[in-house]
Amino acid sequence: MSQGVVKCWLEINKTNVPAEEEVRIWEITPKPPIDMEIRICVLNCKNIWMDAEGTCDTYFRGFFDTNEEIQETDTHFRCTDGKPDFEYRLVYKVKFPKKLTKFTLQGYDRDFFKSNEMFGEGTFELGDIMEDVALIKNPLSMNKKYYTDVLKKKYPQMKLEFDSEDPNKFWIQLWAKNKKGKLEKRGMVAMKVDIYPSD
Repeated sequence: MSQGVVKCWLEINKTNVPAEEEVRIWEITPKPPIDMEIRICVLNCKNIWMDAEGTCDTYFRGFFDTNEEIQETDTHFRCTDGKPDFEYRLVYKVKFPKKLTKFTLQGYDRDFFKSNEMFGEGTFELGDIMEDVALIKNPLSMNKKYYTDVLKKKYPQMKLEFDSEDPNKFWIQLWAKNKKGKLEKRGMVAMKVDIYPSD
C-alpha cells in the first residue's frame, strides 16, 4: 500500500458573540530580554591535583559558552597542600532568556615555559534560578534550600555539597580523564553564586 501526503486546510470563522460578553485577547508578543548580573565567587579548594613536582600553580577559568566571555581568577602560585585559596569574584553581564545556562569552571596549572595544563572541570546549571530572578525581579542566591527544593531532582547529575555552616556556600567536584580514559576526581572548589536583575 503506497503512502502519500495528505493536504488539509483549516478554516477559522468568526461566530456571533453577544456584545455583552467579553472577548479574551491572548498576548503572544515575546517578553523583552532581562539584563542580569551573575556574581560567581571562587573561594577555596581541597584535594587539588598536583603535578610531578608536587605543586600546582592553580587558577580557574569560568564561562557559559567558549564563544562568549571567558573570565579567569588570579593564580595561587606554588601550592603544595592541595588547598589553594582565592576569594575571587567573576562577574558576568547576561541577558535572559539565555540559550546556554550551564556554567563551567576549569582548573589549570599555569606554566611559563609551555602551555598551561587543564587538570579538571566541573559544571552546574543556573537556568532555573535565572528564570526565577526574571519572574520576581529580585536577587537570588544559589543556596541549600533552593538546590534541595528545585534543582536536586531535576538535575540528578548536578551534585553540589553545601557547607554545614554557610548555606550559601557549596562545593563542586572537578573531573578529568586519566591516561586510560576513565574519569577521576581532581579536587573540589568552594563557590557562591548570586544573581541580580539589572536596573
